Amino acid sequence: MKRLSFIFLILTFFAISCGSPNNEEIETFLSQREEAIEQKDVDTYMTLIAPEYKVEEGNKTIDREEIKKKFLSNVTLFDTLDLTNANRSIYERDGVIEVVQFTVVDASVDETKNRFKVNEKIHLSKIDGKWYIVQESDADFLERFVFGGSN
Repeated sequence: MKRLSFIFLILTFFAISCGSPNNEEIETFLSQREEAIEQKDVDTYMTLIAPEYKVEEGNKTIDREEIKKKFLSNVTLFDTLDLTNANRSIYERDGVIEVVQFTVVDASVDETKNRFKVNEKIHLSKIDGKWYIVQESDADFLERFVFGGSN
């Protein structure tokens, strides 16, 4: 009986440590997002945004064009951006993946360097077999750079 319990315990640890294929796909997707931001590559970034992206915020609708403007305002000013994510949690709720992460951004403009922190919440969905952002983080890099701290 002890041997059977031990084998069950080993199999349980193995199953937990393997992670789900979705998590591996999501981690790869999030790495592509991070690289697009660090490289300031709006074209690659926009391939990650859902084709029919629309999020209601108060009395305003955020669509793909607004997301593109926000991306450009978040990266254009900076000479360099380096993102480090920590404490990433991935949840599934009602068929939508919610990623919550703490992001440290090292940014520089001319000779000025600054490090700031943002808490991000990103929603992803699989559409036609491909992951897309269906609700992007509301992190504002410029505001954090100027005023510091974290949001």
